[in-house]
Amino acid sequence: MKPQRITVIGGTGYAGSAIAREAARRGHSVTVVSRSTSVGPLSGVRYIASPATGPEALAAVNEADTVVGALSPRAETSGTLPTVYGQLASQASVAGTRFLVVGGFSCLRPTSGAPRIIENPEGFPPEILPEARENLDVLNELLVDTTGVDWLFVCPGLEFSALTPGDDLGHYRVGDDVVLHDEHGKSAISGIDFARAVLDEIEAPTRHRAQIHFAY
Repeated sequence: MKPQRITVIGGTGYAGSAIAREAARRGHSVTVVSRSTSVGPLSGVRYIASPATGPEALAAVNEADTVVGALSPRAETSGTLPTVYGQLASQASVAGTRFLVVGGFSCLRPTSGAPRIIENPEGFPPEILPEARENLDVLNELLVDTTGVDWLFVCPGLEFSALTPGDDLGHYRVGDDVVLHDEHGKSAISGIDFARAVLDEIEAPTRHRAQIHFAY
């Protein structure tokens, strides 16, 4: 397979760094865009210190075959993601670049046709409610996108974070917008297996302008 040029926006966070690492391991040309590039740089990866929609970041979008948005709606980015991803989607559309966004578990549905988890937030942890709602705003913006960009909104399992890194199991399952549970009723995926799933989808696309879910 011909190596791709992959730009990861927010590539120093948990999801973004895992995806950048796996992409580089597979021989792709990887560029990471982040406000801070001082933590744990990966061998063979080019780093750009820039805001997500700064001139250097947009240039990296133009150069890429695939752009992965892995920003978290926290701290200085809180409240900005729908606008930021909207600008990146427009730029990706002009460049003819595929655009993947790492979203959140709460944007999935518990059963087919049911409201998304965040749309029925009773009992939802209040400390992550704003972040979950912002992820839903991003998805809703993509669902009504008129630029024609080839987007994909990627949701991991519930247990997916630096606090619950999980194990390298070497497998995963693929769903759409309904939660996947394992034989124990748990929805989870490790960082490495999530990154493998994302790279498999980048290398051999199965969905376009759609939501996709990876879990065990």
